[in-house]
Amino acid sequence: MLYPRACRLCGAAAEDGLACPGHRLDATLSGPRCGRCATGLSDALPDGFTCAGCRRAPPAFAGVSALGGYHAQQEGLREWVLALKHGGRRDLAAPLGALLGALVTDRLGRGSALVSVPLHPLRRLERGYDQALLLARAAAEASGGSVVRALARRRWTAPQGGAGARSRAANVRDAFAPRRGSARRIAGREVGLVDDVVTSGATASACARALRRAGARTVHVFCLARVEKVRPAEEALPLGE
Repeated sequence: MLYPRACRLCGAAAEDGLACPGHRLDATLSGPRCGRCATGLSDALPDGFTCAGCRRAPPAFAGVSALGGYHAQQEGLREWVLALKHGGRRDLAAPLGALLGALVTDRLGRGSALVSVPLHPLRRLERGYDQALLLARAAAEASGGSVVRALARRRWTAPQGGAGARSRAANVRDAFAPRRGSARRIAGREVGLVDDVVTSGATASACARALRRAGARTVHVFCLARVEKVRPAEEALPLGE
């Protein structure tokens, strides 16, 4: 009675203490998924089948784990992501990161090394915080792991979901590099790469490539949402930054 369970996003009544019925979070992606990038596949294909894009140009990461899909299936999750990224709700990183921590434990086990996709300093100054780093810290706390600041962003890149963006792979080419002295903490290890949204996978692949150059054995991506398909009306949403 004194402390009713309220949705962390909007404050409405929440049965589980985290989300109301309108903003529920489902930690699964429905339907068959590519075993490499987690993009949706035709119902005629088996789950885990490698999609055509990953067969043509295999990404540097081993796989993607996401809480849910962005746009097509997870309108509730979409509101959480936008509030965290663009609504100043840095407090949401704690509960969302804890959910990611459960995915990390399930995939990599406890005590894993987690690396966040680095935000450009100018964008961090504009936003006031680095949401991927906050998510990684919360996920590490929940999974008994540690956050390793192993990546540096070499240059600014246009948002991957932005209108008129160049080829996403070209946009992030050589944009990330290993931080000096980080190799000893990730060499020979399975590393978890944490980001808020995976759009095409180009940013995640560029980061994974840099981590593998630093000695990481494999890189698995953990994100809040996997974009199903960017609609024309939503092209201006800066999903990848």
